[in-house]
Amino acid sequence: MELFLKLIRYAGLLIFAVGVLLSTVTLINFIFGLTDALWFQIYFIRLYLFLVVSGILLYILITFRRKDNEKKE
Repeated sequence: MELFLKLIRYAGLLIFAVGVLLSTVTLINFIFGLTDALWFQIYFIRLYLFLVVSGILLYILITFRRKDNEKKE
């Protein structure tokens, strides 16, 4: 169980990092107009920000969850 929770936690961190990277690249592409690739258009920024929020929430919820002995107090 502990290994599974660690995998989910690091998956959340990975999703967060990918979302931040893609949203940064999308904003740079919007400002400088480097490429016409569809997934780097400003319309996809909502998807990338959703990835950022989902990833960090997953990481936080797994990292700071209550343990069994803390629930009883």
